[in-house]
This record gives sequence, C-alpha cells and structure tokens, in this order.
Amino acid sequence: MAEVFLRRLTRWQAEQQREAIADLYLMAYREPPGAAPPPGPAADAGAVAHATPVGAPSAGAGLPDAVVPGPGPAGGGLAETVRPGGAWDREAAERARAGAARHGRRAFLDRFAEHVGQPEFGMIIASTPTLVGFAYGFQADRARVWHPGFQTGIPPEIDELTYSRTVFSLAELCVLPAHRRQRITTRLVDQLLTRATGPLATATVDATNPPAQHAFASWGWSRTGALLPAASLPDAAREPEREAWSRRLGR
Repeated sequence: MAEVFLRRLTRWQAEQQREAIADLYLMAYREPPGAAPPPGPAADAGAVAHATPVGAPSAGAGLPDAVVPGPGPAGGGLAETVRPGGAWDREAAERARAGAARHGRRAFLDRFAEHVGQPEFGMIIASTPTLVGFAYGFQADRARVWHPGFQTGIPPEIDELTYSRTVFSLAELCVLPAHRRQRITTRLVDQLLTRATGPLATATVDATNPPAQHAFASWGWSRTGALLPAASLPDAAREPEREAWSRRLGR
C-alpha cells in the first residue's frame, strides 16, 4: 500500500484543483451511506461530512449542504423503482433522481465555488501522490451553519458558547473507498482543525448513516441535535434527516 501524504492547500491552489477534487467527490459518493461496516474506534468512514450554508444550492451531504452522504451519482441512468406487485414507484424514483442531482458534479462545483470564498477557508488533501481524499471548511455564523435551526432549539451550553462568535464548519470530507479504514479520514480532520479558530467545530451528518455517526463519535465529536429540513421541498425531493455534530476547540 502506497504511503499517503497530507498537504494543506491555499485558497488559490484549491481553486486550481477544483476539477480533480470534483472527480474524487463523485467517486467517493458512489457507495450508498451505510454500505461499509461501521468503523472501529480508530477507523474511518469515507464520505461522511457535507455542509450546505444559506444561499448555497440544495446539495447533497446536506450540512448546510454539509456533511451528509446520500445516494451516489454514479451507476448510469436512473433505474425505475418497482413496488411489490410490479407497480412503478414514482416517488422513490424522484427521491433517487433528487439524490443524484445533489451529489452530481455541477452541484458540487457550485457549492465548492461558494465555499472556497468563505472566511478562513482551509483545505487538506491526501495523496499517494494521486489524490485519494480531502477535507475542507471555513468560519461561519452559527445561523448559517445550522440553517434553518434545531428541531428542539440550540442546546443551552452551545447557545452560550456560540452566541457572539463564529464556528468552524467542516463542509466536506471525502476519502476514496479503496483507501478507507486506514485512518486517512481521521488524519484529514485532525490536520484541518489545527488552524481552525473559534470555540467550536461543527458538521452536519445524515441521520441515517450510522458509520458516519460512529466515526465522529470516535473522533471526540458530540451530537448537538437534530436539524430542521433545509428547505420546503416536496417529500420526494427532500434531503435525508440531518444532525449537527460538534467538537469544542477551546480557542
């Protein structure tokens, strides 16, 4: 197995590599969430984080389009879904189509173009030297990161901690399937947070993705709460239920 090296990119370098980063994103999301066995205490979950701030297109991974893996964009055309008895399930097909759009190349590049211009944008890539993974994030107001809010309100201790300070949003985290369970994801997150400022790092995770939840818990993150739906969309087009996970930075 080739050695994997981590490197921090400047904003300009990240913009120059956007096409290669988009290629990796598409490959990382080809596996449906939960397909891999739950990672162990020190293991990795591959594509686990995804953020979607206010103003960004409704994208996959949902954390604020942010840390929520969903159906992958690959697999050719959209297959028809059949209910028991042979009836075509239009609603399920529409959900699959919406998921594919959220994780498509154009949607990712649109989000990336918006994210890379955010305050204190930071990005770490993993390579062998071929690109095998990446993580990036930025500073943002909590209202933007947790838009449109928590189902039961912001926990009091988090409310006090972030009331007048920005948080670091872990917006995207992807590792190719062939390179998972090698602590690459863990290293990417740790390295990204070394320069993060503010009292808290936060990410949005698909509530139906146990491997991602297990991974964040093993990294010392805590579930902050369930988020409200990101947009008023028909049921078939809605993103998966989202959870906010947080880690105190003490800065």
